[in-house]
Amino acid sequence: MVSLKILSLLTLVVQNSALILVMRYTRASVEEDGRYLASTAVLMSEIIKTIICLGFLYAYLPRKQRSFTQLMAMLHRELIVQWRQSIKFSFPAILYLVQNNLQYIAATHLDAATFQVTYQLKILTTALFSVTMLNRSLSHRQWFALGLLTFGIGLVVLPRGSSSIEAGEPTLGNQSSVQGILTVMIACMLSGLAGVYFEKIIKAPAVRQAPSEDEERQKEAKKEDHANAEASQLWIGNIQLSFFSVILGLVFVVALQDGPVILEKGFFANYNVLTWVVIGIQASGGLIVALVVKHADSILKGFATSISILLSSLISVCVFGTTVSSLFISGALLVIYATYLYGLQ
Repeated sequence: MVSLKILSLLTLVVQNSALILVMRYTRASVEEDGRYLASTAVLMSEIIKTIICLGFLYAYLPRKQRSFTQLMAMLHRELIVQWRQSIKFSFPAILYLVQNNLQYIAATHLDAATFQVTYQLKILTTALFSVTMLNRSLSHRQWFALGLLTFGIGLVVLPRGSSSIEAGEPTLGNQSSVQGILTVMIACMLSGLAGVYFEKIIKAPAVRQAPSEDEERQKEAKKEDHANAEASQLWIGNIQLSFFSVILGLVFVVALQDGPVILEKGFFANYNVLTWVVIGIQASGGLIVALVVKHADSILKGFATSISILLSSLISVCVFGTTVSSLFISGALLVIYATYLYGLQ
């Protein structure tokens, strides 16, 4: 079990750090007309995520019933027959869709260090939405951590125009810190709302039709089978989320926003190996978090986030030539400590 904790921790650290760094490099190292389309990248990440979830869902099917036909029957029941329950996932799907697109915009205009620190604002937005939508109560320590987090991000953001980043990444093209910071803030708001709303849907008792024979057998199964059934529901929820993200993204983002460009240059215009790396990392993000929560705990998750901030900032300084001020370092350290403090039991 210790090895699984370490593995999940390291995986989350690598995922968090690599996503910001590689996304930043692929967006800012080329001119605007040479960039791949963020809308198509987000769409491909959702498609890959759906395929991964289908694989896990198939693995959690009872061995005697494990077949492609059974998998399709389950999807038909969850997506089509119980459409009233499934349609609820369309709202968080829209929020995640916009948030993921905003990440690419923010990565274009902010260096990796500032992006990584300011993106921790999603801890605050998630906490606030949890209190208002799920009626959760936070301890005094957690409220203090949230205040410390906000103050730390303020130290990173407020001096941005003057001395926070004194000479940042001159070789990576033009960047607008104001646009980047505003984009991150909006993305954090959407991330917090989508995450809490998704949790509310998953944990709410679903209004279902008469149970099928399969469901009756699941109720009578052993404890292990019951755990598998609960895990299956989580993967089904992610599939429902990705399903709406793909449909809505294809229509409202890819077609309406970038349709003319796609017709002229193609869906995979300006794609390269690093583009697919970004897509793969983004697709695996939520699944890796689920792995950490299952095999570790919230403290290790916060610890992994803290390590990611340090690693991203260090690489940004050493590789991309970002020069940070003492205020930036102080703010980043406060954010790291606040992240750890908030996750303590």
